[in-house]
Amino acid sequence: MPDYRLRGAVRGEDGEIGAPRVDEVLTAADAKEAVRLANSRSLTIEDDAVNALWLVDAHGTLLWSLRRADRDS
Repeated sequence: MPDYRLRGAVRGEDGEIGAPRVDEVLTAADAKEAVRLANSRSLTIEDDAVNALWLVDAHGTLLWSLRRADRDS
C-alpha cells in the first residue's frame, strides 16, 4: 500500500505557513482512503497552534488541505 504524508503547521494572519509541526506517514490503499484518514486524524492533532493541514502523495502532489478555522466554524 502506498504511503502519504500528513503535514501540519501554523498559518499566520498574513497567510504565511510556517515550518511543519506535524509530519506523519499515513498508509492507505489509495488516495481516497488517505484523504479519509487525514480527515479523521485532523480531529486529534494535539498541537492547538497547528491550524493548517495538508496531505501529499509520494510525489509531493497535494491531495487535501484544511484550515482548522474552516472546520471549526
